[in-house]
Amino acid sequence: MRRSLSLAVAATVFAASACKDSNVPFFTAPTSVPNSPAGIQNAVTGLLSGSRGDLFSFIVDATGFGRDGANYTNTEPRFITYELGLLPIDPAWASTWANSYANILQSHQIISTIPSVVPAFTTAQSQSLVGVIQTIEALNYMVIQEDHDSAGIAIMPALPTSAPPAFCAKDGWKYIVALLDSANNALHAAGATPLPVKLPSGFNAVSATATSFSAFNRALAGKAGLEYAYAIARGPGGSPPTPLTPGSPDIAALTRADSAIQSSALLDTLHLTPNPAGGFTPDNWTVLHNFSAQSGDLVNPVNANIGTYIVLTPIPSSQDTINDLRWKTKFAVNPHLPVQDPGYSIAASNYIYNMYSTPGAFIPIVRNEELALVRAEIQIGLGNYNAAWAYINEVRTKVGGLAALPVNATYQPTRDAMLHEQQISTAFEASGDRMIAVRMYGLNTVIDQIWAADTAFHDHHTDVNPIPFAEVAARGGSFQLSCP
Repeated sequence: MRRSLSLAVAATVFAASACKDSNVPFFTAPTSVPNSPAGIQNAVTGLLSGSRGDLFSFIVDATGFGRDGANYTNTEPRFITYELGLLPIDPAWASTWANSYANILQSHQIISTIPSVVPAFTTAQSQSLVGVIQTIEALNYMVIQEDHDSAGIAIMPALPTSAPPAFCAKDGWKYIVALLDSANNALHAAGATPLPVKLPSGFNAVSATATSFSAFNRALAGKAGLEYAYAIARGPGGSPPTPLTPGSPDIAALTRADSAIQSSALLDTLHLTPNPAGGFTPDNWTVLHNFSAQSGDLVNPVNANIGTYIVLTPIPSSQDTINDLRWKTKFAVNPHLPVQDPGYSIAASNYIYNMYSTPGAFIPIVRNEELALVRAEIQIGLGNYNAAWAYINEVRTKVGGLAALPVNATYQPTRDAMLHEQQISTAFEASGDRMIAVRMYGLNTVIDQIWAADTAFHDHHTDVNPIPFAEVAARGGSFQLSCP
Protein backbone atom coordinates (compact mmCIF):
# COMPACT_ATOMS: atom_id res chain seq x y z
CA MET A 1 0.00 0.00 0.00
CA ARG A 2 1.78 3.10 -1.24
CA ARG A 3 0.18 5.55 1.21
CA SER A 4 0.89 3.59 4.37
CA LEU A 5 4.49 3.20 3.20
CA SER A 6 4.88 6.96 2.75
CA LEU A 7 3.50 7.55 6.23
CA ALA A 8 5.84 5.00 7.70
CA VAL A 9 8.88 6.86 6.41
CA ALA A 10 7.56 10.37 7.05
CA ALA A 11 8.71 10.43 10.66
CA THR A 12 12.30 9.83 9.59
CA VAL A 13 12.42 12.40 6.80
CA PHE A 14 14.28 15.09 8.70
CA ALA A 15 16.95 12.70 9.90
CA ALA A 16 17.37 10.91 6.58
CA SER A 17 16.78 13.63 4.02
CA ALA A 18 20.48 14.23 3.49
CA CYS A 19 20.89 10.74 1.97
CA LYS A 20 17.40 9.76 0.78
CA ASP A 21 16.21 10.30 -2.77
CA SER A 22 12.69 11.16 -1.64
CA ASN A 23 12.49 14.72 -2.95
CA VAL A 24 13.62 16.72 -5.93
CA PRO A 25 16.66 18.59 -4.54
CA PHE A 26 18.46 15.32 -3.77
CA PHE A 27 17.95 13.84 -7.23
CA THR A 28 21.19 15.51 -8.33
CA ALA A 29 23.80 12.99 -7.17
CA PRO A 30 25.82 11.89 -10.21
CA THR A 31 25.19 8.43 -11.58
CA SER A 32 26.34 7.13 -14.92
CA VAL A 33 24.79 5.46 -17.92
CA PRO A 34 27.31 3.15 -19.66
CA ASN A 35 28.37 4.74 -22.95
CA SER A 36 27.55 1.76 -25.12
CA PRO A 37 24.45 0.78 -27.12
CA ALA A 38 23.75 -1.91 -24.53
CA GLY A 39 24.09 0.63 -21.73
CA ILE A 40 21.63 2.97 -23.45
CA GLN A 41 19.23 0.08 -24.04
CA ASN A 42 19.31 -0.90 -20.38
CA ALA A 43 18.82 2.72 -19.29
CA VAL A 44 15.84 3.20 -21.62
CA THR A 45 14.30 -0.06 -20.43
CA GLY A 46 14.79 1.10 -16.85
CA LEU A 47 13.28 4.50 -17.62
CA LEU A 48 10.12 2.98 -19.10
CA SER A 49 9.90 0.48 -16.27
CA GLY A 50 10.41 3.23 -13.70
CA SER A 51 7.69 5.33 -15.30
CA ARG A 52 5.20 2.78 -13.96
CA GLY A 53 6.30 3.35 -10.37
CA ASP A 54 3.85 6.13 -9.47
CA LEU A 55 1.02 4.63 -11.50
CA PHE A 56 -1.04 3.14 -8.68
CA SER A 57 -0.60 6.28 -6.62
CA PHE A 58 -1.84 8.36 -9.55
CA ILE A 59 -4.77 6.08 -10.44
CA VAL A 60 -5.93 6.02 -6.81
CA ASP A 61 -5.87 9.81 -6.75
CA ALA A 62 -7.49 10.20 -10.17
CA THR A 63 -10.35 7.78 -9.51
CA GLY A 64 -10.90 9.22 -6.04
CA PHE A 65 -10.76 12.88 -7.09
CA GLY A 66 -13.09 12.07 -10.00
CA ARG A 67 -15.39 10.10 -7.66
CA ASP A 68 -15.12 6.93 -9.76
CA GLY A 69 -13.38 4.50 -7.39
CA ALA A 70 -11.67 4.02 -4.03
CA ASN A 71 -9.54 1.51 -2.19
CA TYR A 72 -11.77 0.13 0.58
CA THR A 73 -9.07 -1.70 2.50
CA ASN A 74 -9.86 -2.07 6.21
CA THR A 75 -6.22 -1.41 7.09
CA GLU A 76 -6.19 2.21 5.92
CA PRO A 77 -9.33 4.39 5.89
CA ARG A 78 -7.38 7.39 4.59
CA PHE A 79 -7.68 5.94 1.08
CA ILE A 80 -11.31 7.03 1.47
CA THR A 81 -11.21 9.98 3.86
CA TYR A 82 -8.44 11.74 1.90
CA GLU A 83 -9.02 10.73 -1.72
CA LEU A 84 -12.81 11.06 -1.47
CA GLY A 85 -12.73 14.43 0.23
CA LEU A 86 -13.86 13.76 3.78
CA LEU A 87 -10.64 15.24 5.18
CA PRO A 88 -8.02 17.55 3.68
CA ILE A 89 -5.03 15.51 2.52
CA ASP A 90 -2.07 15.59 4.89
CA PRO A 91 1.18 16.38 2.99
CA ALA A 92 2.81 13.48 4.83
CA TRP A 93 0.37 11.22 2.93
CA ALA A 94 0.91 12.82 -0.48
CA SER A 95 2.95 10.99 -3.09
CA THR A 96 3.17 10.77 -6.90
CA TRP A 97 6.33 12.84 -6.86
CA ALA A 98 9.69 11.30 -5.98
CA ASN A 99 9.54 8.38 -8.40
CA SER A 100 8.61 10.58 -11.35
CA TYR A 101 11.46 12.99 -10.63
CA ALA A 102 13.88 10.06 -10.48
CA ASN A 103 12.72 9.18 -13.98
CA ILE A 104 13.20 12.76 -15.13
CA LEU A 105 16.78 12.74 -13.85
CA GLN A 106 17.31 9.40 -15.59
CA SER A 107 16.10 11.03 -18.81
CA HIS A 108 18.69 13.78 -18.49
CA GLN A 109 21.46 11.26 -17.82
CA ILE A 110 20.58 9.17 -20.87
CA ILE A 111 20.49 12.21 -23.16
CA SER A 112 23.84 13.47 -21.86
CA THR A 113 25.42 10.04 -22.54
CA ILE A 114 24.17 9.65 -26.14
CA PRO A 115 26.98 11.76 -27.77
CA SER A 116 29.71 9.65 -26.16
CA VAL A 117 28.37 6.17 -27.04
CA VAL A 118 30.90 3.80 -28.65
CA PRO A 119 30.32 2.64 -31.33
CA ALA A 120 28.63 5.94 -32.08
CA PHE A 121 25.01 6.31 -33.07
CA THR A 122 24.31 8.05 -36.35
CA THR A 123 22.98 11.58 -36.16
CA ALA A 124 19.49 10.34 -37.02
CA GLN A 125 19.67 7.60 -34.40
CA SER A 126 20.78 10.09 -31.78
CA GLN A 127 17.93 12.43 -32.69
CA SER A 128 15.40 9.60 -32.50
CA LEU A 129 16.65 8.66 -29.04
CA VAL A 130 16.47 12.23 -27.79
CA GLY A 131 12.89 12.47 -29.08
CA VAL A 132 11.87 9.25 -27.35
CA ILE A 133 13.53 10.13 -24.04
CA GLN A 134 12.17 13.68 -23.91
CA THR A 135 8.68 12.35 -24.64
CA ILE A 136 8.90 9.95 -21.69
CA GLU A 137 10.32 12.75 -19.55
CA ALA A 138 7.29 14.88 -20.47
CA LEU A 139 4.97 11.99 -19.60
CA ASN A 140 6.47 11.90 -16.10
CA TYR A 141 6.00 15.65 -15.75
CA MET A 142 2.39 15.26 -16.86
CA VAL A 143 1.69 12.73 -14.10
CA ILE A 144 3.13 15.10 -11.50
CA GLN A 145 1.28 18.15 -12.83
CA GLU A 146 -2.06 16.36 -13.20
CA ASP A 147 -1.89 14.97 -9.67
CA HIS A 148 -0.76 18.20 -7.97
CA ASP A 149 -2.44 20.75 -10.25
CA SER A 150 -2.69 24.11 -8.45
CA ALA A 151 -0.27 22.99 -5.72
CA GLY A 152 2.54 23.42 -8.23
CA ILE A 153 5.36 21.59 -9.95
CA ALA A 154 9.14 21.74 -9.87
CA ILE A 155 11.07 21.87 -13.15
CA MET A 156 14.38 20.05 -12.92
CA PRO A 157 17.18 21.69 -14.92
CA ALA A 158 19.44 19.47 -16.99
CA LEU A 159 22.37 20.58 -14.83
CA PRO A 160 22.24 19.92 -11.05
CA THR A 161 21.04 22.72 -8.79
CA SER A 162 20.33 22.86 -5.08
CA ALA A 163 16.58 23.22 -5.62
CA PRO A 164 14.71 23.25 -8.93
CA PRO A 165 12.35 26.21 -9.33
CA ALA A 166 8.65 25.71 -8.51
CA PHE A 167 5.95 26.92 -10.87
CA CYS A 168 2.18 27.22 -10.85
CA ALA A 169 0.03 25.02 -13.08
CA LYS A 170 -0.10 27.17 -16.20
CA ASP A 171 3.67 27.56 -16.36
CA GLY A 172 4.16 23.88 -15.60
CA TRP A 173 1.96 23.04 -18.59
CA LYS A 174 3.74 25.62 -20.73
CA TYR A 175 7.02 23.83 -20.02
CA ILE A 176 5.56 20.38 -20.72
CA VAL A 177 4.08 21.49 -24.06
CA ALA A 178 7.44 23.01 -25.05
CA LEU A 179 9.29 19.83 -24.02
CA LEU A 180 6.96 17.70 -26.14
CA ASP A 181 7.44 20.05 -29.09
CA SER A 182 11.22 19.84 -28.71
CA ALA A 183 11.00 16.04 -28.61
CA ASN A 184 8.80 15.99 -31.69
CA ASN A 185 11.27 18.21 -33.58
CA ALA A 186 14.00 15.65 -32.84
CA LEU A 187 11.76 12.77 -33.95
CA HIS A 188 10.91 14.50 -37.21
CA ALA A 189 14.56 15.29 -37.84
CA ALA A 190 15.27 11.56 -37.49
CA GLY A 191 12.35 10.72 -39.80
CA ALA A 192 11.98 7.09 -40.87
CA THR A 193 15.06 6.01 -38.92
CA PRO A 194 14.41 2.76 -37.01
CA LEU A 195 14.66 3.30 -33.27
CA PRO A 196 18.05 2.00 -32.06
CA VAL A 197 16.48 0.61 -28.86
CA LYS A 198 13.80 -1.98 -28.25
CA LEU A 199 10.70 -0.77 -26.41
CA PRO A 200 8.26 -2.93 -24.39
CA SER A 201 5.41 -4.62 -26.25
CA GLY A 202 2.93 -2.04 -24.98
CA PHE A 203 4.68 0.44 -27.32
CA ASN A 204 4.39 -1.78 -30.42
CA ALA A 205 2.17 0.74 -32.20
CA VAL A 206 4.88 3.41 -32.09
CA SER A 207 8.19 1.57 -31.73
CA ALA A 208 9.28 0.98 -35.33
CA THR A 209 10.69 4.37 -36.31
CA ALA A 210 11.11 7.91 -35.03
CA THR A 211 8.19 8.97 -37.22
CA SER A 212 5.90 6.33 -35.72
CA PHE A 213 6.91 7.30 -32.17
CA SER A 214 5.87 10.84 -33.03
CA ALA A 215 2.25 9.62 -33.00
CA PHE A 216 2.59 8.98 -29.25
CA ASN A 217 4.29 12.33 -28.72
CA ARG A 218 1.51 14.19 -30.57
CA ALA A 219 -1.20 12.37 -28.63
CA LEU A 220 0.40 13.55 -25.38
CA ALA A 221 0.85 17.04 -26.84
CA GLY A 222 -2.86 17.24 -27.68
CA LYS A 223 -3.78 16.36 -24.14
CA ALA A 224 -1.12 18.61 -22.57
CA GLY A 225 -2.16 21.52 -24.77
CA LEU A 226 -5.79 21.13 -23.70
CA GLU A 227 -4.74 21.22 -20.05
CA TYR A 228 -2.48 24.22 -20.68
CA ALA A 229 -5.35 26.16 -22.26
CA TYR A 230 -7.57 25.61 -19.24
CA ALA A 231 -4.74 26.19 -16.76
CA ILE A 232 -4.37 29.66 -18.25
CA ALA A 233 -8.11 30.27 -17.78
CA ARG A 234 -7.95 29.03 -14.19
CA GLY A 235 -4.76 30.95 -13.39
CA PRO A 236 -4.11 34.56 -12.33
CA GLY A 237 -6.14 36.97 -14.43
CA GLY A 238 -7.95 34.19 -16.28
CA SER A 239 -11.65 33.50 -16.80
CA PRO A 240 -12.33 29.93 -15.57
CA PRO A 241 -15.36 27.87 -16.55
CA THR A 242 -18.25 27.59 -14.11
CA PRO A 243 -20.94 24.91 -13.96
CA LEU A 244 -23.01 27.03 -16.36
CA THR A 245 -20.47 28.98 -18.44
CA PRO A 246 -17.51 27.94 -20.64
CA GLY A 247 -15.02 30.50 -19.36
CA SER A 248 -12.17 31.54 -21.64
CA PRO A 249 -9.62 28.76 -22.22
CA ASP A 250 -6.69 30.02 -24.23
CA ILE A 251 -7.55 29.76 -27.93
CA ALA A 252 -3.95 29.68 -29.16
CA ALA A 253 -3.12 26.77 -26.84
CA LEU A 254 -6.29 24.93 -27.89
CA THR A 255 -5.51 25.46 -31.57
CA ARG A 256 -2.01 24.02 -31.13
CA ALA A 257 -3.43 21.12 -29.15
CA ASP A 258 -5.95 20.43 -31.89
CA SER A 259 -3.25 20.43 -34.54
CA ALA A 260 -1.13 18.05 -32.45
CA ILE A 261 -3.84 15.50 -31.78
CA GLN A 262 -5.05 15.54 -35.39
CA SER A 263 -1.53 14.63 -36.51
CA SER A 264 -1.37 11.55 -34.25
CA ALA A 265 -1.98 8.23 -35.96
CA LEU A 266 -3.27 6.91 -32.63
CA LEU A 267 -6.49 8.89 -33.15
CA ASP A 268 -8.52 7.19 -35.88
CA THR A 269 -12.29 7.13 -35.41
CA LEU A 270 -12.65 4.69 -38.32
CA HIS A 271 -11.06 2.10 -36.05
CA LEU A 272 -13.08 2.72 -32.88
CA THR A 273 -14.34 -0.68 -31.76
CA PRO A 274 -15.80 -2.21 -28.58
CA ASN A 275 -13.29 -2.80 -25.80
CA PRO A 276 -11.72 -6.28 -25.87
CA ALA A 277 -13.01 -8.79 -23.35
CA GLY A 278 -10.46 -9.68 -20.70
CA GLY A 279 -8.34 -6.55 -20.89
CA PHE A 280 -6.42 -4.22 -23.19
CA THR A 281 -3.81 -5.58 -25.60
CA PRO A 282 -1.40 -3.87 -28.00
CA ASP A 283 -2.92 -2.68 -31.27
CA ASN A 284 -2.22 0.07 -33.80
CA TRP A 285 -4.07 2.76 -31.81
CA THR A 286 -2.95 2.12 -28.21
CA VAL A 287 0.18 2.67 -26.12
CA LEU A 288 0.23 0.75 -22.85
CA HIS A 289 2.23 0.10 -19.70
CA ASN A 290 3.51 -3.49 -19.41
CA PHE A 291 3.27 -5.59 -16.26
CA SER A 292 4.00 -9.20 -15.40
CA ALA A 293 4.25 -11.63 -12.50
CA GLN A 294 7.84 -12.53 -13.45
CA SER A 295 10.47 -12.22 -10.76
CA GLY A 296 11.84 -8.68 -10.58
CA ASP A 297 8.98 -7.12 -12.53
CA LEU A 298 5.90 -5.21 -11.37
CA VAL A 299 2.45 -6.74 -11.33
CA ASN A 300 -0.53 -4.69 -12.44
CA PRO A 301 -1.13 -2.60 -9.30
CA VAL A 302 -4.91 -2.35 -9.69
CA ASN A 303 -5.15 -6.12 -10.05
CA ALA A 304 -3.00 -6.48 -6.93
CA ASN A 305 -5.74 -4.61 -5.03
CA ILE A 306 -8.69 -6.09 -6.91
CA GLY A 307 -10.39 -7.31 -3.75
CA THR A 308 -10.59 -3.83 -2.22
CA TYR A 309 -10.54 -1.34 -5.14
CA ILE A 310 -14.24 -0.57 -5.55
CA VAL A 311 -16.29 1.18 -8.24
CA LEU A 312 -18.19 4.07 -6.64
CA THR A 313 -21.94 4.60 -7.03
CA PRO A 314 -21.84 7.45 -9.61
CA ILE A 315 -20.83 5.09 -12.41
CA PRO A 316 -23.63 2.48 -12.17
CA SER A 317 -26.18 5.12 -11.18
CA SER A 318 -25.52 7.26 -14.25
CA GLN A 319 -24.55 4.73 -16.94
CA ASP A 320 -26.56 2.20 -18.96
CA THR A 321 -25.66 -1.02 -17.17
CA ILE A 322 -27.99 -3.08 -19.39
CA ASN A 323 -27.01 -2.09 -22.93
CA ASP A 324 -23.66 -0.29 -22.87
CA LEU A 325 -20.95 -2.64 -24.18
CA ARG A 326 -18.37 -0.74 -22.13
CA TRP A 327 -20.21 -1.58 -18.93
CA LYS A 328 -20.47 -5.25 -19.87
CA THR A 329 -16.78 -5.47 -20.67
CA LYS A 330 -15.24 -3.28 -18.01
CA PHE A 331 -17.11 -4.01 -14.79
CA ALA A 332 -18.03 -7.12 -12.82
CA VAL A 333 -19.88 -7.91 -9.60
CA ASN A 334 -17.51 -7.67 -6.66
CA PRO A 335 -16.89 -11.24 -5.39
CA HIS A 336 -15.63 -9.85 -2.06
CA LEU A 337 -18.79 -8.19 -0.79
CA PRO A 338 -19.43 -6.63 1.63
CA VAL A 339 -16.62 -4.07 1.32
CA GLN A 340 -13.84 -4.32 3.85
CA ASP A 341 -14.43 -0.87 5.32
CA PRO A 342 -18.22 -0.69 5.78
CA GLY A 343 -18.16 2.68 7.55
CA TYR A 344 -18.12 4.44 4.18
CA SER A 345 -20.18 1.93 2.21
CA ILE A 346 -22.73 4.61 1.23
CA ALA A 347 -20.38 5.51 -1.64
CA ALA A 348 -19.43 1.95 -2.66
CA SER A 349 -21.25 0.09 -5.43
CA ASN A 350 -21.36 -3.70 -5.75
CA TYR A 351 -18.88 -3.65 -8.65
CA ILE A 352 -15.16 -3.81 -9.37
CA TYR A 353 -13.17 -2.93 -12.48
CA ASN A 354 -12.65 -6.03 -14.63
CA MET A 355 -10.20 -4.96 -17.35
CA TYR A 356 -7.14 -5.74 -15.22
CA SER A 357 -8.07 -9.32 -14.45
CA THR A 358 -4.52 -10.74 -14.27
CA PRO A 359 -1.22 -9.63 -12.70
CA GLY A 360 0.17 -9.09 -16.22
CA ALA A 361 -2.71 -7.01 -17.56
CA PHE A 362 -1.75 -3.91 -19.55
CA ILE A 363 -2.75 -0.42 -18.37
CA PRO A 364 -3.32 2.11 -21.19
CA ILE A 365 -1.31 5.32 -21.41
CA VAL A 366 -3.20 6.67 -24.43
CA ARG A 367 -5.68 4.99 -26.75
CA ASN A 368 -8.00 5.81 -29.60
CA GLU A 369 -11.24 5.98 -27.60
CA GLU A 370 -9.73 8.35 -25.05
CA LEU A 371 -8.17 10.58 -27.69
CA ALA A 372 -11.49 10.93 -29.50
CA LEU A 373 -12.98 12.36 -26.32
CA VAL A 374 -9.93 14.58 -25.73
CA ARG A 375 -10.48 16.02 -29.20
CA ALA A 376 -14.14 16.56 -28.29
CA GLU A 377 -12.94 18.54 -25.25
CA ILE A 378 -10.68 20.65 -27.45
CA GLN A 379 -13.62 21.38 -29.76
CA ILE A 380 -15.76 22.36 -26.76
CA GLY A 381 -13.07 24.81 -25.68
CA LEU A 382 -12.97 26.25 -29.19
CA GLY A 383 -16.77 26.56 -29.26
CA ASN A 384 -17.08 24.02 -32.11
CA TYR A 385 -19.95 22.13 -30.49
CA ASN A 386 -21.11 20.25 -33.58
CA ALA A 387 -17.60 18.93 -34.11
CA ALA A 388 -17.47 17.86 -30.45
CA TRP A 389 -20.78 16.01 -30.81
CA ALA A 390 -19.41 14.05 -33.77
CA TYR A 391 -16.65 12.61 -31.56
CA ILE A 392 -18.96 12.04 -28.61
CA ASN A 393 -21.41 10.03 -30.68
CA GLU A 394 -18.64 8.14 -32.51
CA VAL A 395 -17.43 6.82 -29.15
CA ARG A 396 -20.94 6.20 -27.86
CA THR A 397 -22.10 4.22 -30.90
CA LYS A 398 -18.94 2.41 -32.03
CA VAL A 399 -17.52 1.55 -28.59
CA GLY A 400 -20.62 1.57 -26.40
CA GLY A 401 -22.99 0.07 -28.95
CA LEU A 402 -25.65 2.63 -28.02
CA ALA A 403 -27.84 4.90 -30.11
CA ALA A 404 -26.44 8.33 -30.88
CA LEU A 405 -27.60 11.14 -28.63
CA PRO A 406 -29.57 14.00 -30.20
CA VAL A 407 -27.27 16.94 -30.85
CA ASN A 408 -27.76 20.08 -28.77
CA ALA A 409 -24.97 22.31 -30.01
CA THR A 410 -24.67 24.59 -26.98
CA TYR A 411 -22.08 24.58 -24.21
CA GLN A 412 -23.64 22.84 -21.23
CA PRO A 413 -25.39 19.94 -23.04
CA THR A 414 -22.25 19.28 -25.11
CA ARG A 415 -19.96 19.33 -22.07
CA ASP A 416 -22.29 17.06 -20.09
CA ALA A 417 -22.58 14.56 -22.93
CA MET A 418 -18.79 14.42 -23.21
CA LEU A 419 -18.45 13.90 -19.45
CA HIS A 420 -21.00 11.08 -19.54
CA GLU A 421 -19.09 9.15 -22.20
CA GLN A 422 -15.72 9.98 -20.68
CA GLN A 423 -16.72 8.55 -17.31
CA ILE A 424 -17.33 5.03 -18.56
CA SER A 425 -14.74 5.13 -21.33
CA THR A 426 -11.71 6.10 -19.20
CA ALA A 427 -12.43 5.09 -15.59
CA PHE A 428 -9.58 3.30 -13.79
CA GLU A 429 -7.11 4.07 -16.58
CA ALA A 430 -3.87 6.03 -16.34
CA SER A 431 -5.25 9.01 -18.26
CA GLY A 432 -6.88 10.69 -15.24
CA ASP A 433 -9.29 12.25 -17.73
CA ARG A 434 -12.35 12.40 -15.48
CA MET A 435 -10.42 14.09 -12.66
CA ILE A 436 -8.92 16.56 -15.12
CA ALA A 437 -12.28 17.43 -16.67
CA VAL A 438 -13.96 17.97 -13.30
CA ARG A 439 -11.27 20.56 -12.51
CA MET A 440 -11.23 22.18 -15.93
CA TYR A 441 -14.96 22.76 -16.01
CA GLY A 442 -15.28 23.92 -12.38
CA LEU A 443 -17.63 21.05 -11.49
CA ASN A 444 -16.30 19.85 -8.13
CA THR A 445 -19.28 20.94 -6.09
CA VAL A 446 -21.71 19.63 -8.72
CA ILE A 447 -20.21 16.19 -9.41
CA ASP A 448 -18.58 15.36 -6.06
CA GLN A 449 -21.80 14.54 -4.25
CA ILE A 450 -21.38 10.91 -3.21
CA TRP A 451 -21.82 11.81 0.47
CA ALA A 452 -24.84 14.08 -0.04
CA ALA A 453 -27.31 11.47 1.20
CA ASP A 454 -25.54 11.17 4.56
CA THR A 455 -25.23 14.28 6.73
CA ALA A 456 -22.52 12.58 8.81
CA PHE A 457 -20.06 13.28 6.01
CA HIS A 458 -18.91 16.58 4.51
CA ASP A 459 -17.32 16.54 1.06
CA HIS A 460 -14.36 18.93 0.73
CA HIS A 461 -14.47 18.35 -3.06
CA THR A 462 -10.80 17.39 -2.99
CA ASP A 463 -9.10 17.13 -6.38
CA VAL A 464 -5.49 18.18 -5.73
CA ASN A 465 -2.71 16.20 -4.10
CA PRO A 466 -0.56 18.53 -1.94
CA ILE A 467 3.21 18.79 -2.30
CA PRO A 468 4.75 15.91 -0.29
CA PHE A 469 6.04 16.69 3.18
CA ALA A 470 9.56 15.49 2.32
CA GLU A 471 9.80 17.93 -0.59
CA VAL A 472 8.60 20.89 1.48
CA ALA A 473 10.96 19.97 4.33
CA ALA A 474 13.92 19.76 1.95
CA ARG A 475 13.14 23.28 0.75
CA GLY A 476 13.24 24.73 4.23
CA GLY A 477 9.54 24.42 4.99
CA SER A 478 7.92 26.09 1.97
CA PHE A 479 7.21 25.41 -1.70
CA GLN A 480 7.17 28.92 -3.08
CA LEU A 481 5.45 29.10 -6.47
CA SER A 482 6.46 31.48 -9.21
CA CYS A 483 3.24 32.53 -10.99
CA PRO A 484 3.97 35.43 -13.35
